[in-house]
Amino acid sequence: MRILLILTLLSLAFISCTEEKLKYYGRHEESLPYFGPSEEESKNTKIKDFVFYDVDSNTVSSESTEGKTLVVSTLISSCPFYCPIIQKQLKSFVYDKLYDRPEFEDLLFISHLVDTNGGTPNLNQFISEQLDINFDKWKFVTSSTNPIYDLELPGGNLQTTDFKTKRCIGGKTYYKMILLVDRNKNVRGLYQGDQTQLIENMRKDIRKLFIEYKTEDKAKKELAK
Repeated sequence: MRILLILTLLSLAFISCTEEKLKYYGRHEESLPYFGPSEEESKNTKIKDFVFYDVDSNTVSSESTEGKTLVVSTLISSCPFYCPIIQKQLKSFVYDKLYDRPEFEDLLFISHLVDTNGGTPNLNQFISEQLDINFDKWKFVTSSTNPIYDLELPGGNLQTTDFKTKRCIGGKTYYKMILLVDRNKNVRGLYQGDQTQLIENMRKDIRKLFIEYKTEDKAKKELAK
């Protein structure tokens, strides 16, 4: 019942689309919550299949990321203020702390680059401006759509519900949101990218998620004996 209340409150926060912080719910749970249209359905709600293209035109897809834990964000090439903050915080508070740790080998960052002015993002230029990033660990990609954000919540679809307002990046709330997707393709975290405390919470949640994996794997080994 508590998770259903959590998801409902989060959905209401999306619909309001104000400058109030989108509170992160569930971080005090013993395990991370699952996000979906209802409490009953959330654990069985998977992200949609996706296909992106990196700077070398290689595909980054559901298939190529099988078994990976994903940190998914949206970056807008024409966004002068919020987007650099989102990327900087994600890099400083999460990526830099975890990317080279062997226990997080299967952690992959995916940033979908879009142009809300209707143009084609210059991925080559964007990549050339990135410093101190291992591009095997952080994929900057393009595609006409991002199906990962096509997520049903109790109050509506994260991607397609009309949240247009001047206070939202590109007129859409989800452009600010960073998703934590587990190795089974369930969404386990939603974070507003320009809120420092929420991004720091994400790092803690990633650690918690990998501990959950170890517990699951240990239990499977015990059953296999």
